[in-house]
Amino acid sequence: MFAPLPEEKAKKYCTELMQKLDDEKRIDFETPLNESNAAFSTDCITSKDSLGQMFGVCVCTDQNGHEVVLKAFSGQFNSEWNVAGWVPPLLDADAFYETTKESDLLIHQLTDKIEALSKEIKALENEYLETKPCFSQIQELKSLRRTRSALQKQRKTMSQQSMTEIFALYKFYCADGKLLKFSDIFEEGVQPPTGCGECCAPKLLSFAFQNKLTPVSLAEFFYGTEPPSKKKQHKQFYTPCDEKCAPILPFILGLEILYQDSSIVVINKPSGLLSIPGRGEDKHDSVTTRLKRIFPQCIEQPSVHRLDMDTSGLLVLALDKESHKNLSIQFMEGKVHKKYVAFLKNKPEFGKGCKLCTDSISGNTPGENLLVSGKIELPFRLDVENRPHQIYDEVFGKWGITNFQLLPPAETEKLLPQFRLTKKQTEHFFSSYESVPISFEPETGRTHQLRLHASCVHGLNAPIIGDNLYGTQSQDERLMLHACELSFTHPKTGEKMFFRT
Repeated sequence: MFAPLPEEKAKKYCTELMQKLDDEKRIDFETPLNESNAAFSTDCITSKDSLGQMFGVCVCTDQNGHEVVLKAFSGQFNSEWNVAGWVPPLLDADAFYETTKESDLLIHQLTDKIEALSKEIKALENEYLETKPCFSQIQELKSLRRTRSALQKQRKTMSQQSMTEIFALYKFYCADGKLLKFSDIFEEGVQPPTGCGECCAPKLLSFAFQNKLTPVSLAEFFYGTEPPSKKKQHKQFYTPCDEKCAPILPFILGLEILYQDSSIVVINKPSGLLSIPGRGEDKHDSVTTRLKRIFPQCIEQPSVHRLDMDTSGLLVLALDKESHKNLSIQFMEGKVHKKYVAFLKNKPEFGKGCKLCTDSISGNTPGENLLVSGKIELPFRLDVENRPHQIYDEVFGKWGITNFQLLPPAETEKLLPQFRLTKKQTEHFFSSYESVPISFEPETGRTHQLRLHASCVHGLNAPIIGDNLYGTQSQDERLMLHACELSFTHPKTGEKMFFRT
């Protein structure tokens, strides 16, 4: 995943840490050298037969503006969770040892039995290569294999149960002050990836937020013997991993950050979160309030465009006034490319506001072949008696223009993960609707434009699934509209930026 915070300042401290590891060959720096614990020697990660480890540094500021530098190692160091001067794990070490004491013993005993059986089976197999076995010998070999298989199954079940108990011990402190567990992040029945929560980034960020520190820079590096795969190299920097960090860092930070620099931030907004704060305490939580919590140097109003609360997907925000002005002009002049994917509740009927492209008209039957594309042009205005609804109005309405492409139903499996439905929502989706996927590329940015163009009788006459304003929404639905592509010119460098979820 992309680095969620600037790395430069933290990298300088990482370089100093590498040098200290080189010089002292240990990690318990706070202990006098002559009293150093041999268990904390770097020999366990630098010797020929060992494997290196990830280390990380997070530079923070405290409530008085003073700089605080935190450091962490991934997982355990030589089977130890806690080392003085290093950020602690996200679980209580004593509770971990107590939880795993009995299960580890039983798992090790099963492993010993499985290994002994495997040796016995291998010996018999080698013997039977030389002399043809009789019927009773074949049956004996089959029995040993069945016994081993049963023990392997028992060990797997026991290991999974042990991991479930271990994951229940983890706690994460978040940017908004909340304390989360894995059960708040992963739905019931879904187990986190092995090692999830042990990486440096979540440990550092959680500790910072727990102690009311503001993280300003974060970097991680690998130190020690390189793995045979060469996926990690000694003293090289790496961003947080996709496997174990990507599922939890957005919850700790409050935002899924896809890109950031000193001028802009690009995020993947979840459904159900406001783009900007609304009126009232219950509508204070939003993308911009969360962004300013993570980037305190951010301008008061960083938003340059918005997504409806129930729409998910790509948003770019500006951290300074110059970038905000530049991006706002790009949006106003239609120089920003935006693409959305959605699922319609029924097949479209194509009203008078739809203009099908030539290929669609000549090669397809509208409403039947789902490869139809075209353009929708319709005027809408605010329904002042029923805010925030918009209504069709040919006299006073503002014209909105949307290009669309109906997609093959076979694309559903590919598109659906972008919506991040729960298991229950997914089951409801497949049991309740015929899949009608569609992509939208708006030329204008009117309020609720895509939702209106889909639902209006003069447009597609096919509301987007889960649209609680212009269609219907059941308990197990979300608005099936997602901003999947965003392209613009970087306000400072002039570089063309392109993002796709």
